[in-house]
Amino acid sequence: MKKERLLVGFILFVMVLPSFVWGAVELKFCNYFPIPARQSKICEEFIKDLEARSKGELKIRYFPAGTLLTAPKMYDGVVEGIADIGFSNIGYTFGRFRMTETLDLPLGFPNAWVANHVANDFIREFKPKEWDKVHILSMHTSPVNVVLSATKPVYKMEDLKGMTLRGLGFIAEVVTALGATPRPIPTPEAYEAMQKKVIDGLMIPMETMRAFRYAEVAKYVTECWPIGQVYTFYLIMNKEAWNKLSPELKKILSEYPFEEKLATMWNEVDIDGKQYGKEKGLQFIELPSEEITKWKKAVEPVLDKYVKSMVAAGYSEKETRELINYARMRIEYWTKKQKELGVKSSTGPSEVRIK
Repeated sequence: MKKERLLVGFILFVMVLPSFVWGAVELKFCNYFPIPARQSKICEEFIKDLEARSKGELKIRYFPAGTLLTAPKMYDGVVEGIADIGFSNIGYTFGRFRMTETLDLPLGFPNAWVANHVANDFIREFKPKEWDKVHILSMHTSPVNVVLSATKPVYKMEDLKGMTLRGLGFIAEVVTALGATPRPIPTPEAYEAMQKKVIDGLMIPMETMRAFRYAEVAKYVTECWPIGQVYTFYLIMNKEAWNKLSPELKKILSEYPFEEKLATMWNEVDIDGKQYGKEKGLQFIELPSEEITKWKKAVEPVLDKYVKSMVAAGYSEKETRELINYARMRIEYWTKKQKELGVKSSTGPSEVRIK
């Protein structure tokens, strides 16, 4: 019995804590995206780069496609040490990251490149205590959402009435504000749900047309990017695992350009997703200016509801409005910067859009 207890204890130690193998620190990195997806491939790139930079001091085991932790369980799994590094989005734990959820509001993000930089600025500026249990390696965001439909085209807001669209968190709030019904289906399950007409479509970025093969079951894309809403993602590390790292390994991780690489990746995959949708024959619909005005006005109550919910949770209205105003200020800054740098995107002002 004593030998059995020792064996069980050793197995748990190996599973839960970063281990030292022949002098190397071993970490477990989890992601829920499918293995072929660019979001999964960039994690492999991170691992390869970090191991090389550490010159053998760091070994990272990779668990993609939800094989160790699914998207909804990612944050708790990292906190508990089931994984040391996790990649997921805050919509799966709606209500837990109240301040950060500001970034999921329809604030007018033009594209992923801008939104990724704004998200990191936001966290650096406000340092929300809601992340105190983990070490943040980088925040990042999806590209802006569009209406991806399998049942009918959406030319105007009224077309959304009676439709059911997949959406989480404040994305679900926007779906409701626009007149449709939200359904919180995990991204990997949405393909089958759309195929079987359980849902009519999704409020989601165009990149998913390739990453999750939605272009195979969708028929129409309504480009509603002017309302500018994204899904906010995180790349986090177990705090105990972080604290155990040597100063040299901490320096390698701290100086690694996660933010820029993630901003570039999300931007590129959305361009690719749009192109893939066109290749598959999907119909792309652009909203006329008068319709854009209607959509923007319709989602304004979502911001007001967020402010009220924050006040009810103990935050001041002034503090909450500052979160929103800061994000919008940085959107303006990074949109200008994008134009100056000549970075092209699938969505956004005409100066930056891929033709």
